[in-house]
Amino acid sequence: MERVIALVDMDCFYVQVEQRLQPEYKGKPCAVVQYKKWKGGSIIAVGYEARACGVNRNMWGDEAKKLCPDIHFFRVPEVRGKADLTKFRDAGKEVINVLSRFSNCVERASIDEAYIDLTEEVKRRMDKRAQKELLQNTHIVGFDKEGRLEGLESWLDSVYEGDDFNNIQDKKLAVGALISEEMRAAVYEETGFRCSAGIAHNKMLAKLSCGINKPNKQTVLPYGSVQGLFSTLPVRKIRNLGGKLGESLVEELNVEFIGDLVKFPLTELQNNFGDKTGEQLMKSQWFPHHNEKSADIGEYEEF
Repeated sequence: MERVIALVDMDCFYVQVEQRLQPEYKGKPCAVVQYKKWKGGSIIAVGYEARACGVNRNMWGDEAKKLCPDIHFFRVPEVRGKADLTKFRDAGKEVINVLSRFSNCVERASIDEAYIDLTEEVKRRMDKRAQKELLQNTHIVGFDKEGRLEGLESWLDSVYEGDDFNNIQDKKLAVGALISEEMRAAVYEETGFRCSAGIAHNKMLAKLSCGINKPNKQTVLPYGSVQGLFSTLPVRKIRNLGGKLGESLVEELNVEFIGDLVKFPLTELQNNFGDKTGEQLMKSQWFPHHNEKSADIGEYEEF
């Protein structure tokens, strides 16, 4: 748990890129569709105003128009019969340039996502307490029941009460959250793009936490909250477990939530699904197995 990893995910990035080019459409229901015009085009990105009308990426443009008559479609350019994503890639590079000022270890995961290893910067700032006033958009998993601010205050108080191992690790996350707030503010100031973030001790947990509170927010996933979150997280919500493999898990092992997998040893997972898939399932638990108490939360992946 020594590392602090942030995943930055641009909010409706393709729509934001188009709206920056045509600012008259900001604040209006918009979507980006593929260059092929059959059925109005396949939707690849939906702005939040259009989502509020029920529009989603599984629709065709014509379907969306029925739900949201005022929706505006940006069409992806076509070059030699293929989608031209140049302007989106270039916009993504702008974001990476900003993020790279906060860490020398930035991994671009896609056009609109990047992992940032904040560990070294966190170490340099550990002597200062993270103040709630500087965490205006931060949510803490497991501490939101009474509201965002109350949960944040409660968590910070518990974090800075002592110096045992868990407190130290949570202090790192608190400082990481502060840096993440600064990163996101810098991205907006220099590019005009808004983004969300997840802060945790490894990439997969950061990815998972990032999607909990959006848009323009960030979520910290403390180690102590992982098991509680997983006990309520359906198997099919996990990447790569939404298809046939997810169905097999539900049917053959009678598991509903990803946390249910913790009761199965690696050998049983491999016997049911093969060596490679069994190992992947073990990794997807993302917290120490009950038979491996000493395992680190980041043991199963490399940055």
